[in-house]
Amino acid sequence: MRKMKSFAVAALAALAVVGCSSNNKEVEQASVNELYNKGSSALQEGSFTDSIRYLNAVTTRFPGSTYQEQAMLDLIYANYKAQDYTATLMTIDSYLNQFPQSPNRDYAVYMAGLTNLATADNAIQDFFGIDRSTRENTSLKTAFSNFQSLVRAFPQSPYSQDALARMAYIKDMLARHELDIAKFYYKRDAYVATANRVVGMLQLYPDAKATYDALPLMRDSYEKWA
Repeated sequence: MRKMKSFAVAALAALAVVGCSSNNKEVEQASVNELYNKGSSALQEGSFTDSIRYLNAVTTRFPGSTYQEQAMLDLIYANYKAQDYTATLMTIDSYLNQFPQSPNRDYAVYMAGLTNLATADNAIQDFFGIDRSTRENTSLKTAFSNFQSLVRAFPQSPYSQDALARMAYIKDMLARHELDIAKFYYKRDAYVATANRVVGMLQLYPDAKATYDALPLMRDSYEKWA
């Protein structure tokens, strides 16, 4: 029985090696047209891993081809959907450098914003707990900058309205983050630090609800400080 199991495992391993070799051979020998079409089809079917494999082959085996720009745009989306945010941002950076005058730059900048926003959602800052407003906000600020750049450079872009909505969302998140810090200082009787934090909120996020909620903290801090 053990011999049969060992044989089955060996057979499966052999099939996997053959399949991998066949896939590599396909990518190495296919034309740029075949690779792009397969990558595009896989993307439409939601097979992001396969799509990335074919599209990467387009950009690496045939740099400068007529498919290069669209393949990179598709790669941005495929990597984003596969939640490989590092690869997404690297592809966006490469695309913007290769195609500085492209009319599709707005899409790339928009995807940079979405990717940094997704990265922020995955970065939990344990010091303050698990609420989304208390997570690491570096990526949130970068995402805000991406969306702001999009709105300023491409005001007529079809992505501008969504970018504006996301900017408002990010501002609210950042303000809530600052409110949590102000509360943290206040509980530890650090009244100067509390008041300074709220003053910063008034300067950066004057319209945020969290800023309004922070005003009593500033008032009480000044009273206790005095």
